[in-house]
Amino acid sequence: MGLMNDADPPVAPDPVVSDVVVDVPGWQQVRPRIPDTQQRRTLEKHRSIREIVFGVQDGILTTLGIITGVGVAEGDRSAVYITGFLALLAGALSMAVGEYLGRKSEREVIVATIAMEKREMAADPQAEFAEQVAYYKLKGFSADESQMIVRRLTQHPDIYLYEMMRDEFGIDPREAEDSGLRGPIAMGASFAAGSLLPILAFLVPLTITLSSFLSLAFAVAGLFAVGFYAGTLSDRNPFAKGCEVALFGCGVFVLSYLAGHYVPPLFGHAAVGVGG
Repeated sequence: MGLMNDADPPVAPDPVVSDVVVDVPGWQQVRPRIPDTQQRRTLEKHRSIREIVFGVQDGILTTLGIITGVGVAEGDRSAVYITGFLALLAGALSMAVGEYLGRKSEREVIVATIAMEKREMAADPQAEFAEQVAYYKLKGFSADESQMIVRRLTQHPDIYLYEMMRDEFGIDPREAEDSGLRGPIAMGASFAAGSLLPILAFLVPLTITLSSFLSLAFAVAGLFAVGFYAGTLSDRNPFAKGCEVALFGCGVFVLSYLAGHYVPPLFGHAAVGVGG
């Protein structure tokens, strides 16, 4: 064992890459296109967790500060409901519109960048060719390999432009086509959902003070829940992610409370009851 018998046939060397057939029958009839996969589309949907975390946290903290402050100051549940639902409505609309306009502005920047790159490719194709060759050389291809790849890319303008935008600007030109309302709706709806949590605490038949503490507990639970959900979409421990989001939210609320309590007296005003 371990010694080769002289009678054993020689082991054939591994075939070189050029001898391996990798083409799929009929590939010549397939129109070249920018690759798209179900995994990419799924990831795009999961990335909306940004809007959810942002919206829920902002909704919880904004509304919590308003209604607990009003509840302690006024001692009137109807005042809590009115201010709470006004904060929910105004905040949800503001967040949704802000997200829509922000995404629209981002798309406009991408569209302008694509148009600029198209002009450069038309005005000085040789320079753009050399630039793309340089990018492939940075990726580890030889000069001949890089020139061969880019020469093939020039035969398919859409893919050539895609590669140029990805390598030069680090963006996917398809982002300019994403004009859906999923992001704005997710932002507005998550803000509204977050805002409801502190309000629900005041529906419980307790004193205003106890309702304020219950509202804070609901807020912490909501922050933990959205963090836990975010953790399930990543490699993070969901429990640890939930605690992280909840702690950050509590930190923001504590700082807001301290600012409302100590800053106004410095200017001769009474303390503001942020959070009670």
